[in-house]
Amino acid sequence: MKLIITILIFLLSISCKQNEEKKIIIEDQIQKTNKVEEVYLKNFSYEDVARYTMASIMSQKPKIITAIKKDKLYHVSYIRKSDRQKFVYKIKFKGNKIMWGNMDGRWRDSQYDEKLSFIEVNNKISIIQVFSDSSEDIQEYKKGE
Repeated sequence: MKLIITILIFLLSISCKQNEEKKIIIEDQIQKTNKVEEVYLKNFSYEDVARYTMASIMSQKPKIITAIKKDKLYHVSYIRKSDRQKFVYKIKFKGNKIMWGNMDGRWRDSQYDEKLSFIEVNNKISIIQVFSDSSEDIQEYKKGE
């Protein structure tokens, strides 16, 4: 029994350490990209980032979401499977910052709206939402999701 408990504690400590290392990498990348006006993506397109952003915000699968660049905006849409309702949004980027809104609505950029950003680490894109209460949600996506 002591052996099982020891193994569980060991596995838990490894998992916590990996999560801590991942968070340090993400925070380091955020600091670096905050200083850069334009972010150069290696494995993803801005259309991908727009799709993953809306998937993260709306809790939808990225595969049902389409993104098209028109002028300086990305038009992002999907049809919800449960009721076949279509949703359309607009997204624009400034460095690694993401601004979004309903296509016919306001930009979600008030002090009470969540702040969105992205980072590319290896073959993954992380969409980071920081809410007005300082809590955050990070969703990771691999190419092709």
